[in-house]
This record gives sequence, structure tokens and C-alpha cells, in this order.
Amino acid sequence: MTPEWKHAFRFAASEADRLGLELAIASSPGWSETGGPWVPPEDGLKKIVWSGTEIVGGRRFAGKLPSPPSVTGPFQAIAAAPDITDQMTGVAPKPKPGYYADVAVLAFPVDAMPALPTPRIDSSDAQNIPATAMLDDDAKTVVELKPAVGGKLPWLEFSYPQPQTIRSLTMFIPGAASIYSESAIKPTLEASGDGTTWQNVTDVVLGPIPTTASFAPMTARHFRLTFATKPMNMAAMGAAAPGVDTSFLAKMYAGLGGATALKIAELRLSPEPQVDRFEAKAGFQLVRDYYALSQGVPDTAGVAPSHVLDLTSRLRPDGTLDWAPPKGRWRVVRIGSSLLGTTNHPAPAEATGLEVDKFDGPAVRRYIDHYLGMYRDTVGPGLIGAHGVRALLTDSIEVGAANWTPQML
Repeated sequence: MTPEWKHAFRFAASEADRLGLELAIASSPGWSETGGPWVPPEDGLKKIVWSGTEIVGGRRFAGKLPSPPSVTGPFQAIAAAPDITDQMTGVAPKPKPGYYADVAVLAFPVDAMPALPTPRIDSSDAQNIPATAMLDDDAKTVVELKPAVGGKLPWLEFSYPQPQTIRSLTMFIPGAASIYSESAIKPTLEASGDGTTWQNVTDVVLGPIPTTASFAPMTARHFRLTFATKPMNMAAMGAAAPGVDTSFLAKMYAGLGGATALKIAELRLSPEPQVDRFEAKAGFQLVRDYYALSQGVPDTAGVAPSHVLDLTSRLRPDGTLDWAPPKGRWRVVRIGSSLLGTTNHPAPAEATGLEVDKFDGPAVRRYIDHYLGMYRDTVGPGLIGAHGVRALLTDSIEVGAANWTPQML
């Protein structure tokens, strides 16, 4: 806010008051939504992160639990995308603020289950792809597949020495979907005993973060993902008013529909039953109808709540745990929170900062007090509130999916 801008705005506020007009300001610099450079990391939007450790019971465990990812971004160690303003201007993005805090340590019994052998991975483009490219939990390492040519779909095939029983998979294709659009890529998992005759197992619904799909147990030596395309669905933008043509939006995102190479960061098959689309159900992804998720997926019994042990009080500040678990195999989950990294936009760099935690009332109050305080200093106390600046406008909320605030526990 330069002196010249303050002078002009003060005049506008006084004129609006003189003419009996309501003067409103946006709820932040830019149209989305409530954020700015005065929001400290501890007041920013947060999401849950975790790490897991399996230990054998019947003897004392004394060791350090792996730290959950502290990366600022939408899910686990996936980094936040550049701010929309940086994307529009081509300016090199600034480093995102960081934050991490422990939340809880939980433990529950697990059945011993042999790990899958390392598969041979082939694709429609290459033979014998290194398995680490698919199984390293690193979104920066990808396998590229050329788009469909002549009606032939791109594919990835996992082959095992012996038949394996698979109950779930996790897949991530960076950029396949966003908060504005559903994915135009339609992966389908198929299974085969001989690598020639295939049967459908399940379709996979891609999102802006990894997607887990669960299905009835399937035993086979060969598993294949084919990648069809479908028309771009802009439903995430909301229903258009009658007579409004939004087809231009689909053209903007047409590159996500398979015209360019597919970049697959993760494809992991698992013998374990997992919660179907747990990422969306846990609030890491926005969907239009949460009740419609997983319709038709067979139910599988999970861990009984009475079997889950709370070990939070046993976690030391250095991350070590000292515990003598009962006999059996136990999975210890260290849970924390880190920043989502969403910023207000589009706004000048000097007016851009973290979106405030919408679940934290005191944090929102601090945000509003500071924001309105700048306008009060500009126009004076007599031209904000009952006169002059009389309203806040909240426009398009494009903040992503946060699922944690310290007030939850």
C-alpha cells in the first residue's frame, strides 16, 4: 500500500459513504481467499502426515521412529505446486515456508504377510523397466508412456515368477487432475494367467494426489494397467448457469487428457486390503459427493478400534519410542502435521502469503484483525465498519483440501 494508493482509497471510501454506497473489499489480496504474508506457518492450512514402523512384540523396543514428511504440499512428501501468480508471470517460485508438529503415535496388531517379489515391469514403450522407478515413493521419478497411437492404448505390465494375490493398488500421475478438473485419463487394471488373455479387475479414479483402489482378491502372474482417455469433465468448477458455455475450459486442460506423454510416478500393487480411495475419504482431496465413493466395493474388516493403542505419551522430543509391545507383529504409526502450502492468489509477490487455517478460530481472528487493521490505518476509524468500508467479499475459494488443525486433539 503506497502513500498514493492510500490517498486514493481514502477518497474512494469517503465518497462511497457520502453517496450512501456500500464499499466492500476482498477478503485477501487476490480473489482467493483469506491469506497473506502476515500469516505465520503455525497459522497456515495443514494436513496430516505419517510414517510407519513394523516391530515384533514380546520384547522391548527402544528406537527412533522415522519422522513423517515435513514437505509443504498436498500429501505426504509431494511438494506444493508453484503459486498461480508465478505460473502466470513465469517468475521463479519462492521457497515455501515449512512447518511440522507431532500429533500422535498409534500402534495396532498386523498379520504377518509376505512381501510381493520384485516384478518385471514392461510397457508399451520399453522392456524391463527398473522397478525402483515405480516403487520408490518418490513423485519426482517417473516412467513416461507415449500417448495412444492408432487406437492402441499405452500400458504397463507387472509380471511375477509365480501367481500372486493382489487386493489393492496405489497410483499417482502428477498433474492428471486438479481442484478445477477431473482427470481425463482412465486407467484400468487387468489380470492374466498367461500374459495373453486378460480380464478386467477394476477402474482407477485418478486425482491430484495418489489414489488407492481396493477390489476383490485377484490371483494371477501378470497384471496390466491400460490408459484410456475420456472427455474432460470440468464438474469440479461447479455447475454453469443456464446458457453459459464452459467448453473453453476443457480446451485449456486438454493436455491432461493424454495428448502428451503420461508421467507415472507411482504404481504399487499390494496383497493387503486397504481402504478404497482413502486419500479422498480422509480429506486430502476434494470430491463432489463423498457418499458416492467406493460404491460396490466389497467390505473388508479393518482393525478393531479396541485393538489400537495410544502411545503418544511415550514419544520423546527426539522422536524415540520406548515400549514393550505384547507378542505378535505391530505397526507403529507416527502421525504429524505439515503445511498445505496454498497461498492467496492472484496477488503481487509482496501481498502473497499462506492461506490461514480455516478450522482455527483464533488464527482466523488474528488474520482478520491484521488485514482490517491495514485498511483502518488507511482510511481512519470513522470510515470502516458502519461507514466507508462496510463489507468483506469472499469470492472463489481455491485453497485445496486441508484436513488438520491443532484444535482437533
